[in-house]
Amino acid sequence: MEELIKIHSPEFSEKEVNYIKDLINADIKKLKPIFNLKGFIFGPFYLLYKKAYIEALAVFIISLLVIQIGFILHSFLFLAIGTILPNFLVGYYFYFMYSNQIDRDIEHCGQPIDKNCLRQRGGKSFVGVAMALFFILFLTWPIIYGAITKQDVTTKTSEYSKKISDVLK
Repeated sequence: MEELIKIHSPEFSEKEVNYIKDLINADIKKLKPIFNLKGFIFGPFYLLYKKAYIEALAVFIISLLVIQIGFILHSFLFLAIGTILPNFLVGYYFYFMYSNQIDRDIEHCGQPIDKNCLRQRGGKSFVGVAMALFFILFLTWPIIYGAITKQDVTTKTSEYSKKISDVLK
């Protein structure tokens, strides 16, 4: 198993390889999380960089739900927690999440395990990070546009929407 993890993620230290091996083979409840500084600093972007797309999506969804609760309750606390939560989740549970990715990749490459397949499925990718940055830019564009043009984009209604509301009345 150690050899497969090293093929999948050659940048991991011996300690990290042994920890992930224990995660895959053992009962997760018995193991304590190990802090990952890169995961903490970059949050879900680090998962995307490591090709753990499903785990990154789950962290993004949890964060968006907490932020949405903050908007509904008009609570700054929930907004702050939703903004910081992904970094804490990835920082403390990176190896748990990434061991799932490694396990899925090992299963995908079949028995006997094709080492080239495992090498391709592991490693790093900037494509996921670029997609996430594009998505965030897409979500925040109205705010950025409003800040650049000094317009209040939250209350201004267009002529088209006024016509639609008149028709619906």
